[in-house]
Amino acid sequence: MSNEQLRILVVDDDDLNLDVLIECLKDEPYELIQAHNGIQALELLRQDHQGFDAMILDRMMPEMNGLEVMTALKADEQFKWMPVVMQTSAASPREICEGMEAGVFFYLTKPFAPQVLLRMVHAAVEEGLKWQSLARNLRVQVKTMGCLQQGRFRIQTIDEAYDLALLIAQACPKSEKVAFGLNELIVNGIEHGNLQIGYDEKTMLQENNQWEGEIARRQILPENANKYVEVMFKRHPEHIQVTVSDQGQGFDWSDYEEIKADRLLESHGRGIAMAKALSFDRVNYQGNGNQVVCLVHLKDVAAIERESCRDLVGRES
Repeated sequence: MSNEQLRILVVDDDDLNLDVLIECLKDEPYELIQAHNGIQALELLRQDHQGFDAMILDRMMPEMNGLEVMTALKADEQFKWMPVVMQTSAASPREICEGMEAGVFFYLTKPFAPQVLLRMVHAAVEEGLKWQSLARNLRVQVKTMGCLQQGRFRIQTIDEAYDLALLIAQACPKSEKVAFGLNELIVNGIEHGNLQIGYDEKTMLQENNQWEGEIARRQILPENANKYVEVMFKRHPEHIQVTVSDQGQGFDWSDYEEIKADRLLESHGRGIAMAKALSFDRVNYQGNGNQVVCLVHLKDVAAIERESCRDLVGRES
């Protein structure tokens, strides 16, 4: 996480609960801005020129509830990617599904322990920083990649996963969405596939700030040194297909297609669900789980990409 102070908008109609949230976060490297209802939160977002890195949002509020605030955020290009931690006492599977459909992937169930709040806010902020980095790095010339028809890539490291996700995303419509989800799936192939770091083990490593070190240690082990994740790209008339394959033993992918209640308060384990909901039109794991096929529908963007290719050829001729 960056050393510079990050800004978080904290939204709750209950002053006592606002005070609890502020007290729990006061020693963290965050500038905390308060809003007492959903309407005020949206006004602050639109009027504040510094911007916010994340939001803690109460679900049950008068006038405009948390889900209605999310609807407004997702309709605005400026705020649609802001990570939101929704604090709620509504944590049934149906209510979690409603939240996911609204774009919420981080939850804080009331009453909450301070360490759970810190872990969830930290995870959301990190997710937001990743989105911002992807968006910045995608602001480059993409017309060449719009002409890509097929490609085969092999990578081994987390950094390579990020770079490759950016590269392939430039060949797709809605590049930011694709880059985010593809990075998640490739990283899964490295850490959970090739390096065999299980869910519970990652939880422990993150709690002890040892995750990155363990990734580095395992990658140089003799049994892992030559392992890679292969990514295949192919453009079809109506869709783009991206296939990610690792050399691991596979895993029970069906358990991670949705955010389950027993993992709701963990800071990881939501990458596949987010990729399905946000990044691709279809995500299908195959076999024992060490291969995943993702589809991006082209629809009416094909003509735009053909025009981009013609423009590029015209400049080069």
